Amino acid sequence: MKAAVLHTLGKPPRFEDFPDPNPSPDEVKVHVKAASLKNIDKALACGSHYDSHSELPVVCGIDGVGILDDGTRVYCGGPRPPYGMMAEQTVVSRAWCLPIPAAVDDVTAAALPNPALSSWLPLVWRAQLKAGETVLILGATGVAGKLALQIAKHLGAERVIAAGRNHRVLATLPDLGADAIIALDQPDGELTAAFIREASHKSFDIILDYLWGHPTEVLLDALTGHDLKAESSRIRLIEIGEMAGPTISLSAAALRSSGLELHGSGGGCIPHTAIFEAFPQLWALAAAGKLRIDTEPVPLADVENAWQRQDVPGRRVVIVP
Repeated sequence: MKAAVLHTLGKPPRFEDFPDPNPSPDEVKVHVKAASLKNIDKALACGSHYDSHSELPVVCGIDGVGILDDGTRVYCGGPRPPYGMMAEQTVVSRAWCLPIPAAVDDVTAAALPNPALSSWLPLVWRAQLKAGETVLILGATGVAGKLALQIAKHLGAERVIAAGRNHRVLATLPDLGADAIIALDQPDGELTAAFIREASHKSFDIILDYLWGHPTEVLLDALTGHDLKAESSRIRLIEIGEMAGPTISLSAAALRSSGLELHGSGGGCIPHTAIFEAFPQLWALAAAGKLRIDTEPVPLADVENAWQRQDVPGRRVVIVP
């Protein structure tokens, strides 16, 4: 079969032949129809992720959409190494094959779950969003951030503030439900003032942080003192991604003066039951046209070029065998 094969960490995968998979008794063979190209796929392949590939060569792609031998169309994840979803075929556990509504096309079904779950699970399971709360999204101009905005509104957030760097995408976010936008490419003093100004309307209840690094440090400075009192509410900051940097400098005063709580959200701290419970609701929203995601199908044969190019902000590339 043809596949996107990774031979060296830090290098793009190559389109080439790879042995056909043979499923074990508790696995199924999947004839792949689409697999999205995500930041986590690139992090795993470059060796920067805590769960990066330990044995090479390996086929890239952690999840996608395919057809089982019995004709069932499924979304599936967690293929058994060295197989991945960016291939003509793969093998996965039967437990990780979930049926997809007919109203959701292959490309959308492949692109949606990873970025949608990145906000659904923190909001529902980790932060336990209550109707009427205020949500700040750091990194709202990316694929996941745009979905986070829509999902926060669907789950009952009264006010959602979208913060990002790409001004073209920021201008489109009110149409997705943003009540206010903050440009992150301002000088630190102006950015701090913008955070304080938005929090003065109503304190942030939940912060979804796809960035970490310096933008988070500026935000924490805004939350430290400045008459933003802890009694207004808990402030649950959920760390999801690290697009702006893997570490921050955190002052003790930030924790003592703001009611701030720090949480993480990732594969190591979210139970599988929560993931499975989320899928029917996400599929229903997608089938009803209530979740919008921009996608770009790319042939598997072009995976090496797609891997290296600069992505269009807010658009998800989907590899199609």
